[in-house]
Amino acid sequence: MEFDFGPVITYFPTLLKGLGVGFLVALVVAFMSIVGGLLVAVISIYINKVVSWPLRFFIWLFMTTPLLLQLYFLYFGLGEWILIPAILVGILGLGFHYMAYNADIFIATIKSVSDGQYEASRSLGFGHGATIFYIIVPQAFIRAIPQLGNNMILMVKDTSVLSAIGVAELVYASQYAISVTFRPFEFFIVIATLYYLINIFMELGQAWLERQTAYRR
Repeated sequence: MEFDFGPVITYFPTLLKGLGVGFLVALVVAFMSIVGGLLVAVISIYINKVVSWPLRFFIWLFMTTPLLLQLYFLYFGLGEWILIPAILVGILGLGFHYMAYNADIFIATIKSVSDGQYEASRSLGFGHGATIFYIIVPQAFIRAIPQLGNNMILMVKDTSVLSAIGVAELVYASQYAISVTFRPFEFFIVIATLYYLINIFMELGQAWLERQTAYRR
């Protein structure tokens, strides 16, 4: 068996374009899942059960079904009635999936903040909403950083699943190159290396962020 990385070099710009698409998707999904997860958690805890129970069902639904099934349902299932671009389906599918997991994390960290914090804030004249968003949520967010960082690392790797619905991210781009060059081994080695490097940089960034916020926990 001979190794030939020449085709990989030829199609490397194509791989970089796929990597860029995946990066942009990951950025949007990270923002959507963290902000959305925080809102879902706050509403689930502090709003009446009429509103919180549907949100808890949303969390349960997306945490107990496979990501690929969710993407197929959004793209092919709803696609019978609504034509949604693949990249938008990918963002929504990944976003909702990780929003559910992040909401579960925020629920735990919000509940971990001492009740005395709430009572002390109210005694100082803060209103209910101000106490939640200026006192409780910042502490809960800092405590959630390690788990959120882990989820974001997993999410970046899960962007590869979007190739199943035709999103031109890294794996999809490599599949195109492989179909032309018939060199799957070399391309998969390079893709695995790229994902490994991305994970290393994200882990380093997460470790730095945890060190910067450790004294506030």
